[in-house]
Amino acid sequence: MSLALHDLFICCRQLENDTATARRDGIKKFKQLLCNSEIVLQLDRNSDSRQARQLDWDAVFEALQRYFHKEIRSLTMTNPNVSVSTQVSRQKKMQDIGSLVKYFIRRANERGPKLRCQELLNYVLKILRDATSCAVYGADCSSVLLKDILSVRKYWCEISQQQWSELLILYGQLYLHPSGNINRVLAARIIHTLMRGYCFQTDGLSSDVFVFFSKAMLCVRQEENTAGLDHILAAMNIFCNTFAANCRIRICKIGEEILPTVVYIWSQYRPKDSLKESIIELFRLQVHIHHPKGAKSQEKGAYDSTKWQSILYNLYDLLVNEINLVGSRGKYSSGSRNVAVKENLVELMADVCHQVFVHGSGAEEISQSFSILPRECSEGAVPSKRRKTELGWDVIRDNLQRSQKDFDVIPWLQITAQLISKYPMSLPNCEIPLLLNVLHTLLPQQRRGERTLYVLKCLIEVALCQNQKSNLKNEHRLELQRTWAKIWSLTIRSISFQQIEIESFGLLGAMIQGNLVVTDKELWKIFAGPVCKPSSSAVCCLALAMSACSVPENLDLGMEQSNGERNLGSILKEAIMKWVLSCHLEEEMEECVELPPVLCSDFPHLLLQKILVSLTMKNCRAAVNFFQSAAECVQHLQVKEENSFSDVEELYLQTTFDEMDIFSNFAVNSGDKNVTGSRLAINQNLRETLEHCLTVMSEKLLSNYTPKSKLIAAEHLVRCVGLLVGVLGCYCYAGMLTEEDACKSELFQKAKSLIHYAGESIYYAKNKLNEDAQINSLRTLILQYTKCLCNCTKNTASRMLSDLFLRLLTSKLMNDLVDICKHLMTITGKPSEVREVDRMKSDPEESIMEVDNQMLGDVFDGPSVPDISDTNESGEMQNATGAVSPLAEEQLTKQDLLLLEILRFLCICATTVQVQKVSFRAADVRRKLLMLMDRSTFNSAKPLHLHM
Repeated sequence: MSLALHDLFICCRQLENDTATARRDGIKKFKQLLCNSEIVLQLDRNSDSRQARQLDWDAVFEALQRYFHKEIRSLTMTNPNVSVSTQVSRQKKMQDIGSLVKYFIRRANERGPKLRCQELLNYVLKILRDATSCAVYGADCSSVLLKDILSVRKYWCEISQQQWSELLILYGQLYLHPSGNINRVLAARIIHTLMRGYCFQTDGLSSDVFVFFSKAMLCVRQEENTAGLDHILAAMNIFCNTFAANCRIRICKIGEEILPTVVYIWSQYRPKDSLKESIIELFRLQVHIHHPKGAKSQEKGAYDSTKWQSILYNLYDLLVNEINLVGSRGKYSSGSRNVAVKENLVELMADVCHQVFVHGSGAEEISQSFSILPRECSEGAVPSKRRKTELGWDVIRDNLQRSQKDFDVIPWLQITAQLISKYPMSLPNCEIPLLLNVLHTLLPQQRRGERTLYVLKCLIEVALCQNQKSNLKNEHRLELQRTWAKIWSLTIRSISFQQIEIESFGLLGAMIQGNLVVTDKELWKIFAGPVCKPSSSAVCCLALAMSACSVPENLDLGMEQSNGERNLGSILKEAIMKWVLSCHLEEEMEECVELPPVLCSDFPHLLLQKILVSLTMKNCRAAVNFFQSAAECVQHLQVKEENSFSDVEELYLQTTFDEMDIFSNFAVNSGDKNVTGSRLAINQNLRETLEHCLTVMSEKLLSNYTPKSKLIAAEHLVRCVGLLVGVLGCYCYAGMLTEEDACKSELFQKAKSLIHYAGESIYYAKNKLNEDAQINSLRTLILQYTKCLCNCTKNTASRMLSDLFLRLLTSKLMNDLVDICKHLMTITGKPSEVREVDRMKSDPEESIMEVDNQMLGDVFDGPSVPDISDTNESGEMQNATGAVSPLAEEQLTKQDLLLLEILRFLCICATTVQVQKVSFRAADVRRKLLMLMDRSTFNSAKPLHLHM
């Protein structure tokens, strides 16, 4: 033991002395020794080694705790009948003792967790269990729990199930009966964090949690005090999400018990945004638990009751008022203001409308039991108000027509679109013509305004919905056909407005898909002229049009016939082809380099290539359908994201006695079968035109590209490579070309040149990995590389593209990328907090002295101020919800994300190659990747290395 550490040992013994004078002298010496960097370093080493009979941070903490409790007993046992100044002096001393313990914990753990988790928890629990000490030190103790225990991942994982449960019970009592300087907001915030740990770190379920939520809402109702309620409801949302699969009925019942109070709070108060968000999420969860996937009856899987129906009607009434309130606020707002309602509120309203709307329209007599407090009922007041509320689709139509102001109309357009999108069968057949007429009336009123965007979105959903209706009456079909024709004309004319281009093409596509209109020449003029540039939405619409109908043969485009053998149909196909590739830029702008949109924007995977190849076929409709119907690997499927609660809803539905297609996933997937394009015939002239256009595009890129070019970046080169090789891959997949012939083609040679220059840019980037701009551009480039690869085993167009692309990659490129990975492994850091710990480890003495200067100035001089107050709280503490997962993206820097992207690309390359003829050795790549996991540099506790 060093001399300095021996002094600390003697000092710790002195803190346990029975005489107050000796303890006072000892604590002064103790404070001085804590500032000694040599002592701090030695304690760190001893704590890390965990050897017996060594003075470490835990041993010092035990001595400090004994001093703490001895001083508390001494102060509480003294004569209470003393002067005011003596009482103030005692209170200050007690606060100073608490500050000292809090400072010591942060001093010990400043360079990473050194103290044992159980020791810290025992200290916290001992104070919380005692009412006297909790009243004095509760806030300091809570600050330690929130900042120094629950925010540390190591401690988070070491807390036992019993301790999580006990802490929840203790803070639940403190929320219901605030004590000392622990206010209700602080207790609620800690409950929120503890609930997250309890749900994520344990498998237990305590009935005390259900009891607490009931008592908490009763307390809020009786005291009319919503302080901290947003955290309590956020905790309940976590709880419901976690245990919904196993405790559905109990969660439904607790919801039915507390939701009337929640409705009351929302209706009678003006809850702040954070509270309103928690309320909306709670209602959303309860609706999904009661009605999985929108089920309306118990036979279909719903959990229903008279009480729940009453809550639903009250909630509907409340949401209608809330949405109409948005419109009334808009009348008095000045300047630019977002008129749209938040998405979560729209989703909730759609779910509720689906439940309360019945076929036809009418009024429901709603009992508003939430509008009177319980104490009013006990005094003989009428227990509830009853009033009629209109229900049904005519409510939606009325709200869409009652005003010309965006603030009034747009929220109802959002709700209508969401309701039809999520529950298309809930729209009665008789309502479709009525609703369509209303939307048709709204469409031309404000061509460039914000409302048109939402009208178009609504029309898209109506079109998709009608496509699912097979039992429409003939008179309805004729009326709808006339209205859709008018809407078609209006939409065609609005394509040129950029702010609604996506929705306009989406609506055209939906009408084509549902065969709601007869496509006319005006549609094809869009894809063959300068009306708009190619975009993702435009190309998707083009693909739908080509799959639904044949490209017309005679279309007046003002084009001259350059070849007598070509018919008018091939001229239109050529015009569409040149529009997709923006060939007019090469023809009209030889001096000014302007990149075509296909090289600057992301498009659905392989869609451009499939369209271009289909245009070179004699029957392009059959070709498009051949490509679109073929199997596609999961990696490139455009899957619509579902909410995280979807699996639980599926579980609820599978436990009903109603007939379910549970085993549908085990059916044979027809897409897995090998499909051939033997019936497809190619138009050689159009194929030559396509190859010429692609060659000109690639040559223009090659002639204008330089490593320092500001207009053309390496990612544009790789996009062009993907286009060239993708076209060749589609030809191979359709049986028009063999893989060997594709590799001998001129397009493949151009792709080789492009990939060479892209590889050179990676080589030059190796020395600029400390620049943010270089990191961002390199990551974007690697993402483009990865999009061209596919590691599935099915025979797909994506697989053909991947095989051809792998032939372009060189050993030099692989080595350069591995070198970048090695370099990033050495320079990469972590977020600021962890990086600071690493810096302290590399130069601990200097770092400790900096901490001394920052922290010790006021720690022992002034009174202890609670870290968290009701009114002034830092954003960090406001949002504290416990330790961050090591896999969270916020734990990674830009260099880390780049490294992971490169590794993902290299892994796919190394594992996809089977017997293909490639220019690199996959075994070497695998060996070099595994060398990155070398024990000397690899630490699985680090977020980056864990991701690796």
